Amino acid sequence: MGPIGFSGGGWGSSWVGGYGGYSGWGAPGYNVQTNPIGRVKIEGDVNFSGQINEADAAMGNEPKRNPYGLTVGAGEMTKLIMTCQPNAYRQRQVGEPKVRMDFYKLVTGLEIKGVNLGDKKGRFQNFEQETATCGRILVWMDSTRRQLLLDSADPSRRRVEWLWSATVPPERIFVEGVRPTNPGGAFIVTYELDDSNKKGISKWFGEPAVWDRQLITVGQVKVPKPKIDRTPTWTTVSGK
Repeated sequence: MGPIGFSGGGWGSSWVGGYGGYSGWGAPGYNVQTNPIGRVKIEGDVNFSGQINEADAAMGNEPKRNPYGLTVGAGEMTKLIMTCQPNAYRQRQVGEPKVRMDFYKLVTGLEIKGVNLGDKKGRFQNFEQETATCGRILVWMDSTRRQLLLDSADPSRRRVEWLWSATVPPERIFVEGVRPTNPGGAFIVTYELDDSNKKGISKWFGEPAVWDRQLITVGQVKVPKPKIDRTPTWTTVSGK
């Protein structure tokens, strides 16, 4: 895995040492993360309108990466639209046509991790503390919940990868809230494109990974959609 990911307006580190530590998980940047290796994006209904569209993208990264992020009720499931596009402009279109592609070394990874909002690197003392604080989410390939991709409460099911030499990553995933998140905790879903499938000495000359992230909190109850504040701006108080 590449050690650094360029994040639009800032640099954001990938997973680094220490239990549960995310260094740079709140790095600034645009909604679409780009660098020479490709383009990665996560889109969710961050404005709780009931749709994933341009209005969510216009809100930028703030509702994606600040607490509470995307709130999913316990017993509720939401869709995330995933974009991962290797840079096609690196396949030369001038001169004699040749087959020169990077798919043999490209890997797309999807990872979930609980984060401690009270720690600079998001660390918990142990896995038990993380699950007690953050609750539990499941990530499914389809809305019928037939193919489970990730389980935040299972250490062996916290990351999944797609090798571009064999397949392509899904265009959408579905996140299910199972157990509510307690104050001080949250989940981060990270979507990453890297050249980590390179072998031997060639790994030393790998490129920075590119990624996008979505903060997720599990609520006690579902959030009404569309989420509209219907209270009046001005009102008269009796007896005043």
